[in-house]
Amino acid sequence: MTGCFCIGNVKHATLIKNCYPPTGTVPRSSELSYLTFYASSRPAKLTKVGTFLQRKVTKDIRKGRKSSNAVSLLILKALIQTCHRDLNLFSKYIVKILSLLLDTRDLELIDLTCETFIVFCTFHDGTTLGVDADFTTDYETLLQKFAGFCNYTTEDPSLAQKMRYIGHRAIQAAVTSGALQSSDFKTQLSILFPPLIVTLASSSNNMDALETSDGSIDIRESALNHSKVINDQLIGWVAAHTISILFNKVTGPSVRLSLVPLFEYMNKKEKWWPPNLAVNIMKLVLDSLQPQYRYLLVSDILHQLDLNDENHLINDKYASLVSILDSILNANTPLVGISVLEVLNSLFSLLIKTTHHHAFLSNNDHAGYGHVIQRGLVHSIGGLATQTYYENQLNDMVGYLVSKTRPNTSLETVDNMSIYDYRLIVLCCLDSVVMGSSKTLQQTEFPYEALNPALELLHDKNPLTRIAFSKSLYGVLQTVSSHANDSANTYAASHYHDAIFLDRLVHVMQDWVLMPDFNITDLRFFYSFLCQLTRKFGMAATVMIVPLIFKVQQSIRDGHVGMDERAYALESCLISSFLMMSQYYGLPALAEYMQEVKEKRGLRTDDVMLTESLNETMQYEPEVFRRRTGNQDNLDEDWRRNRSSAVWIDRSQVVEIMSKEGKLRGKGDPHGLELEAKLFAEWGSDAFLKKDQSIRTRIFQDSNENKPKLSNPWEPSSEYVAVTREDRKNSIRVATLKEALTAQLSAEEEVDSDSTQSNSISAHSKPFKMDMNALLNELNLPPVTPSTVSLVNPPYKST
Repeated sequence: MTGCFCIGNVKHATLIKNCYPPTGTVPRSSELSYLTFYASSRPAKLTKVGTFLQRKVTKDIRKGRKSSNAVSLLILKALIQTCHRDLNLFSKYIVKILSLLLDTRDLELIDLTCETFIVFCTFHDGTTLGVDADFTTDYETLLQKFAGFCNYTTEDPSLAQKMRYIGHRAIQAAVTSGALQSSDFKTQLSILFPPLIVTLASSSNNMDALETSDGSIDIRESALNHSKVINDQLIGWVAAHTISILFNKVTGPSVRLSLVPLFEYMNKKEKWWPPNLAVNIMKLVLDSLQPQYRYLLVSDILHQLDLNDENHLINDKYASLVSILDSILNANTPLVGISVLEVLNSLFSLLIKTTHHHAFLSNNDHAGYGHVIQRGLVHSIGGLATQTYYENQLNDMVGYLVSKTRPNTSLETVDNMSIYDYRLIVLCCLDSVVMGSSKTLQQTEFPYEALNPALELLHDKNPLTRIAFSKSLYGVLQTVSSHANDSANTYAASHYHDAIFLDRLVHVMQDWVLMPDFNITDLRFFYSFLCQLTRKFGMAATVMIVPLIFKVQQSIRDGHVGMDERAYALESCLISSFLMMSQYYGLPALAEYMQEVKEKRGLRTDDVMLTESLNETMQYEPEVFRRRTGNQDNLDEDWRRNRSSAVWIDRSQVVEIMSKEGKLRGKGDPHGLELEAKLFAEWGSDAFLKKDQSIRTRIFQDSNENKPKLSNPWEPSSEYVAVTREDRKNSIRVATLKEALTAQLSAEEEVDSDSTQSNSISAHSKPFKMDMNALLNELNLPPVTPSTVSLVNPPYKST
């Protein structure tokens, strides 16, 4: 009897029985081949094959035939691999057999069962899940059994680790299966995700290392013959890699649903603080999600924050959620699709709400949750600026925060806090945005013009407000890289928007100096701004600063700055500014002249302690100008005596020194006349105003040229334009033709009314008629190629 005859006539039960050897745990190879060929050629028999195997496994378990069960699993594995196209015909028997063998609690059988389940998940698409209720229940029960192994505990540590490893192998196989999202995704997720969270929470590894999942681990490798040592670290890597696979398969609508088990575990186990576990899992989720869905994490965390009662914002859960949000927005991972201004508004609103329960950035409470929350929200706002999602994003963010400063308001309180405290919060957020943007932004992209409305705070009546805004503006000028660099001879900022910012700033600084309570801290920032603007914008700033300096000097001479101590300090500031310019531009003649003026005036610029760089960690207070000890009385006496003798900075000498310097001149100013005119422009004069007007004109021209324009679908093609231009070239204007015909008609009427005129008149009209004939002959145009343009079809449809 041949093999084919045997296969065609024997029953499936005989073929299955023949696969079992008398001894051993490996099925007979030839008989197994017969069985798989029989099952693949007759798919209808798979149901009977599955039923027979289930009965045999049940009987072997009852009688303790371990080797027979091992053979049954290998037979089942071979059938799955061979008949995977018809897997749904006997998948329910596979699930029942695997579930029965897991209940044996035999490590070897459980390990072999896990291997068979991994093969099953490779081909199982889950199309029958949700259709067959019994199969769905059996499959979910099987998943629960494997999930229970993930946190297996026993007195034998080695056995416990192997069981946990087997459980995580099966969980990862179920996650990679197409059956994960085929039916009830929520139910499967509630089974598969919590064991992974528990494993990571109980892992002894450094939590920061959980972000890196080891994808080199092959879950098909047996737990009993594993080439690597099975330990908690290895199991943690498998769990992290499983989470990565899980969220890589999650699509948009399922992102929020996928995070529900994590939040439920955190609430139930009270694991919100410290936030390391939640933060690291969310970082892993962020890296695993498809790029187009990552922004949904921000929306979901903001939703969780909104669920908190407004009266209970300062707690461990709120602090942990803010820490998660902070890590996501500062993860240097683009969140494509995020609504920047919407998120910014939500973060700022949450920050203001927290101040109703905790003083801003104070650390007085025992847990410090309030400080962590507020610091995290501010840092999250800065994190938004670390990525550029659209062209004017930074301008919109800065403009939003500047509007919150309410520079021209007369209100004393905003959101139940003083206007000063409110502005302090806004400026802190602005500083965070500037720091965040400095990581990826070029100087030419920073929107200085967005700061223009807030410049009014420089002469606010509250000196603390002036100091707070001065620190923020100083931070902007210090953080963003310089425009000028080596091109100090430019007359305009690289962007006209920066020029309008300079124009506005120098005007505000002039009003700032004349304030009655202008103090020594104001002066320090005033001097620092003069230096920073010069170094940042070069001559574009200098041609505005020089008129400002001489305007301030004139105010000192006229006695508009108040007491002598302030005038003394301001004079020192002005001389120090020119000394800085002489060093920056390399003008030794200007430095010598300033030293001469300083000696004649009896000034000591070191007494005022003016420096370009200010210590940002220093707590600035509104100091007043005061007399100094030691030889200050003699110094004051010399200064007052020299003041009466009118020893002032001579503008003509300063301008002459600067205009002679070739490297400070523009390309179109070889003799320095243009530079001289700019430096001689008096504050508020027509020349100074015209300069401002020209700047604004160029701004508007530049902005109009750079405005985005919609394409015109009715715009004719290039061929049509060429033909039209040729037609126009060979055509006669209607007005010209009308004028010629009218003149001809008038001439003919004159000839007809007076036919007795002399020959001289006839001789005069004859050339005129010849001119008309020549003009009319021009109407006979040379033939041109007929145009394909019609009044029905638009030009772009012409061929």
